[in-house]
Amino acid sequence: MSLLEGVLYSLNDLISPFKCNVETCKGACCFIEGKFGAPLKPYEINKIENSIPAIWDLLPVSSKKVINSQGWLLKNNGKLFTNVVNNKECVFVYFENQIARCAFEKAYLENKIQFRKPISCHLFPIREYSFFFTQLVYVKIPECQSAIENGKITSTPLYCSVQDALIRRFGAQWFDNLKNSISKAAYFNRNEFSIGGK
Repeated sequence: MSLLEGVLYSLNDLISPFKCNVETCKGACCFIEGKFGAPLKPYEINKIENSIPAIWDLLPVSSKKVINSQGWLLKNNGKLFTNVVNNKECVFVYFENQIARCAFEKAYLENKIQFRKPISCHLFPIREYSFFFTQLVYVKIPECQSAIENGKITSTPLYCSVQDALIRRFGAQWFDNLKNSISKAAYFNRNEFSIGGK
């Protein structure tokens, strides 16, 4: 594990090939089976609440029914999550050409709201855990196999795929420092390999 300004990460994880391919996976990370949807941070609650009117017409009838009857927010053991429909898709998912997409992100990209999506969704497949340090964990799920293959084809490492999310969460300077750390580690590893190969 490496530590950068209070954030723990695995170099091998962040340089692993990964680039989303929603045409193949159909946005599977938005409808993973389970009782809880996206993990949320407390500061996101009001942002979500204030953004719902702008996305309401995008939501499927099934999602509207859940939100109206049960609410969109779930709490479990002090943690916060979005609600889900039928123990599957997040209530803020809409489907376009059979692909699950985030209603918040669509409205954000159309400049209708300022909230893009929960940071946990933006960072995925990286999950953030807080102990003594903030730790970034690469969550590997079968549904993302196409993203791994696409990452290999396009030579795209995971940290580049989630660049916008990492900058949003930790800042541009932190991300620049991360890139520098990864570059130095790669340079060191190349030299070590060359020396060892003599």
